[in-house]
Amino acid sequence: MTRTEERLRDAFGAAAESIPDGSLAPLTVPARRRRRPWTAPVAVAAGLAAVVVGGAALGGVIPRTVHGGAAAGGDGPRYVVAIRDGSAVVENATGQELTKAAALSGRYEAVAATGDGRTFFLAGKAGGDDTYAFYRLTLAANGTPSAPQPVPGGTVRLDTGFGKPENLAASPDGTRLAVVGTAGGRPEAVVVDVRTGGHRTWTAPAAGTVTSATWAPDDRTLGFIQTPASPSGQAVLRLLDTRRPGADLLSSRVLRPAEITGTRVNGLINVFVLNPDGRTATAQIQGAKHGRDDDASYVLATLSAADGRPTGRAVPLPGDSFFVKADGSGEHFLQLVDGRPGRVDGGAFTWLSRAADYDDLAW
Repeated sequence: MTRTEERLRDAFGAAAESIPDGSLAPLTVPARRRRRPWTAPVAVAAGLAAVVVGGAALGGVIPRTVHGGAAAGGDGPRYVVAIRDGSAVVENATGQELTKAAALSGRYEAVAATGDGRTFFLAGKAGGDDTYAFYRLTLAANGTPSAPQPVPGGTVRLDTGFGKPENLAASPDGTRLAVVGTAGGRPEAVVVDVRTGGHRTWTAPAAGTVTSATWAPDDRTLGFIQTPASPSGQAVLRLLDTRRPGADLLSSRVLRPAEITGTRVNGLINVFVLNPDGRTATAQIQGAKHGRDDDASYVLATLSAADGRPTGRAVPLPGDSFFVKADGSGEHFLQLVDGRPGRVDGGAFTWLSRAADYDDLAW
């Protein structure tokens, strides 16, 4: 499909969405800076194996739920929503440099994208330093944003978590938000139903931290990294079935230890995302430190969603990044390296901007 055809398709879709339900009945229209420790196209087939999250395993991969979304391949999404010095802006990502398309009113800390490439959620402070509210916005086919609308359900308060981009995630279908962090010195995960405003909270019985929120394509499995407070404790990647009863965060299934050793990719997983295919995850891995400045190497690697083992390519990154966000196809990944945005497509990293004042961005 040519770029012109894609634009015509998107314009038609946007126009169709503006028509009130029932007005054309019976006709129908097809739906179509680093801040330490704080992400589906229509598929040809759904995943057939399942992972039971909560202690028992029934299969190999996370079941998929099909969502309408941006087509895979090509040059990736055309627009990103970015947070720069507390302000939210829409930027054009089709060229060699990000270029400003529109600004939004208000002050925000983080942004999360759904699987359709048009729906985004913003987190902004609401009174106290640790209390945040959420807002939804949509982009038209030409990148024009709607005014941010408050998400029902009030606010969420965590001691740590907000202001760290990897700790906020929207489900691919856009119905749920997840925030992870600490509350009262204990790890906590909060899921907000953006339709009803209902909250559900999971906590761990012991101190520690939880980071790197990511949703699986089934819209119910929440991934995160849990690190015990004890120096001897081992950080692990976990998968939580948010539809199961209970409020114990550690009832979730351990996917793998965060430390990768004994393979061609060795190092510590700082952040990861579950990919739309339901079979893999993409992780940012910090290698061993070396050199006079004690610098470490960083790669973006593909892992199995069944057992967490490295599979596929590992793409070298230019520097320290505790950040990775995927587009709806799972083929294009955003990076932030010391506040400067870049992207990974296939086996290559490229910079998106020379500016280094980005707090967060998503597409």
